[in-house]
Parts: sequence; C-alpha cells; structure tokens
Amino acid sequence: MSHSAEGAMDRLFVAVHLPSEVSSRIQDWTETLGEQVTFKKWVHPQDYHITLQFLGDTPSNRIAELTAALQEVAKEHKPFKLGLYDAGVFGASASPRILWAGVGGDLNALSQLQQSVVSRMEAFGFVPEERPFRPHITVGRKFQGNQFSLDVIGAGPRPIQWEVQQLVLFRTNLHATPMYETVGVARLSTIF
Repeated sequence: MSHSAEGAMDRLFVAVHLPSEVSSRIQDWTETLGEQVTFKKWVHPQDYHITLQFLGDTPSNRIAELTAALQEVAKEHKPFKLGLYDAGVFGASASPRILWAGVGGDLNALSQLQQSVVSRMEAFGFVPEERPFRPHITVGRKFQGNQFSLDVIGAGPRPIQWEVQQLVLFRTNLHATPMYETVGVARLSTIF
C-alpha cells in the first residue's frame, strides 16, 4: 500500500522513545524472564516506548500538521529525567494481558507533558482516553502458560536513568519487525 495514496490511513501514536542503553537493560531482563515465562509476543527492543496518546487510524496526509502541533507542545516543556523502576502486569495476575517495565523519576514532568499532548491533539478531534495515564513500557503481550506468578518478574530491569529530550510520533506497521516507525519528532525546549 502506498502511503501517498489518496485516503491512506496510518495507525499513529505519540510517545517517549527510549535510548538504546535503556532498551538493552529491558531486553536483558526479558531474556532472563523468557526462560521462565512465555508470552505470545515479546516486544522488539527498538519498539520499547512510553505511550503518551494513542491516536489510532489517521489520514497519512495529517502527519505533518500533527508533528507541527507536537513541536509547539514540546517547546513548552524542558527535558526531564526518567528511570526504569519496577515492573508489573495488566490483566488477571494469573494470566496477564500485558507485562510491563515501570517508570520512575520526574513523573510530574511526564504527566504534564502527556496532558499537554492530549489537550493539543483534542483540537484535531482526538478524544482523550477515559482511563488515567499510567506510564509504562510494554515488553510482553498475552501470557501463555498455566499459571503466572508475579514473583518471576521481581524488581524489573536493572535501574538506569535517562533524559527525555523529545516526543515522537510513531506509525504502526503491523506485520513488520520492529513494528513502530518514527514519522515525526518534536524536541523539548532547552531555552528556559
């Protein structure tokens, strides 16, 4: 399918991308974990991210204006530090839907950034989610096995900090590996 085709749609979302050294820590953790538990899909290390807002199916020709809007948002926020912290699951604890690595650090700055993104995207007709923002990094989907035990995941990946310097607009390429492609970047402001 050609992306320039009239009426072409892309599945988009806005996220904080992780530096490769952070992704490596998570990958080391999931490799050890993978010896003990099975998930239907382990997320590719290049696809690790913290979702700020899922936009869903969006006309491809809107990518430029959405990126410009995100650049406006980014100018109002300065870089901040996050760190890997803890891990957990979403869904039934015996058979979780999602295994995630947790995020610590300046969660206040992250939350403010997320709220700015959501309110800016609302102007484009993207409806905010009802559920509260819970920053996390999805690493595995759909547990496969008899009984999942939270003891297995322990304290999560080895802690590491990084500085968030940009927002990324990602396109989902469903059958590709890695699956997420950067289509827009917005740098946080360093002029404060």
